[in-house]
Amino acid sequence: MRVYADVDHRARGLHWERSVTAWLQRASEAVRGPLGVTFQLESARAWDRRGSDGPLEPVLGALESLDAGEDVDLVVGLVAAPASFSGAQHELGFARVLGRHCVLRGMGGELPVEARQRLEVAVLLHEWAHTLGALHVRDGRGWMSPKYDADQTGFDARTLALLGAGLRHLPGARVELEAQKEWARQLRGAVEAMTGPAWAGAERDFLLEWTERVRTSGVVLGPEGTPRSLTPLERQRLAEVIALEKAGRPEVAAEALEPLAVRHPQDERVQLLACYLAVHLTPGLDATRERCERAIARFPDEPSLRMNVALLHLHAGRFDEARDSLVAARRNLEARAEVEPAQWADLAGLFLRAHCVTWAEETAARAPGLSASAAVLEQAARLRRQVALPVRSEPGGSPPPDLEPALVRAVSDVEALLHAGSSGRARERIAALALAFPASPSVALLQCELHLLQGRLGSARTACERVLAFREDAVQAHLLLGVLATNTRAHARARKHLERVIALEPSRTEAWHLLAREYRGTRQLRLLQARYREQFARDLP
Repeated sequence: MRVYADVDHRARGLHWERSVTAWLQRASEAVRGPLGVTFQLESARAWDRRGSDGPLEPVLGALESLDAGEDVDLVVGLVAAPASFSGAQHELGFARVLGRHCVLRGMGGELPVEARQRLEVAVLLHEWAHTLGALHVRDGRGWMSPKYDADQTGFDARTLALLGAGLRHLPGARVELEAQKEWARQLRGAVEAMTGPAWAGAERDFLLEWTERVRTSGVVLGPEGTPRSLTPLERQRLAEVIALEKAGRPEVAAEALEPLAVRHPQDERVQLLACYLAVHLTPGLDATRERCERAIARFPDEPSLRMNVALLHLHAGRFDEARDSLVAARRNLEARAEVEPAQWADLAGLFLRAHCVTWAEETAARAPGLSASAAVLEQAARLRRQVALPVRSEPGGSPPPDLEPALVRAVSDVEALLHAGSSGRARERIAALALAFPASPSVALLQCELHLLQGRLGSARTACERVLAFREDAVQAHLLLGVLATNTRAHARARKHLERVIALEPSRTEAWHLLAREYRGTRQLRLLQARYREQFARDLP
């Protein structure tokens, strides 16, 4: 036990800590035989509060906020005696059924010492028994009577059976699901045996309802029959975890968060953070994906969880699954009355990573003015130029947004085959793409590159010019036409296309090198060299 004494209680006795120790010894003597219980004082502490009159339930709430008590079996708050003595138990003490705290009033000097000591023990045991689920017994003979009497002693046999169930399973049953289910099963059996007017009432109904909720629950429940909420100490730990993550120490943050994540599967903030940290630290583990998907099942309306799962899919190369997760996240955001613009920008960035170009642009447009949105729009425009992907407003050649990712990835895959010299496999892939996307300039771009590598220059020129008819800014088509013109000594045409490449994508160094060959021996070469130095801060090779 941990005991707190408020200012008024401490003022009534100089050596109050000693009296607490003696009091617990007397309580231990009363229950050691029937229950095998000994009350041990973990610490006696000062409590900075005043006031002894009024109901005790708010005082209990203050004590619960002060100390969650998860490292002890019982937290007791002592307040001063009221102005006049009352024999009603709820005036002498108060505990939440199935909780782990109780508040007790001091006893006035009007009682003889022996009677006061007996009453102090009776009130403590009465409230402690409530925390194990004990009911009031309306026969007036035992400690669980609603009203104190000097002749009361002990717990009746059925209450002892109920207390025994709690003692066998606590404290683990407060935090471990299987232990709580077994405790609830035995507690229910004890409560169901308490039939008759002595036990009838709301307390019995509450315990039967609570045990039924535990039976069907997939998470540990608190005394209220709802998933356990964070204690003040746990809220402090969660804040420390967030600070660690912001300070760039995600490994330490994840380790500190894990006990909270295990104990609070129904706490949305905890599970969101646990999923986020796992995704960024161990994206390749099946356990990470399972953790985030469990969180989605519990919090299906939370977009950030679906965005984190999309990241896992992207990491594993599961682009279709990533797309589906992002579409679901978009629905979550659209269903909200208010959305932070940064969330739209984050979603836009993930859409782009999944090669959903149109959806990335549309989502970024929901967060205008943010640098992250501007970066997405710039990268999307560049990707469109690279793969000759028309925008939706342009007539013909534009695939539906849900098919864009497959086309964009196919362009990249086929170009890799061509550069690796696997022209046969590339030709097969291009033929399949031409059937799936017959009017696509992206497919025409691949055909141009294949024809050029095969030496079919006329076919290559026709295909690339068809690309430019759809997208004049298709940078790869300009580069291929520049290479083709250079090889056929069509210098004016080569210079035009290569200059266009540099204007669209200054980082394409191969265009600079080819253009330097075209300008060799001319005044334009010196100008090109100056432009190159300005662009790259080094001389053109």
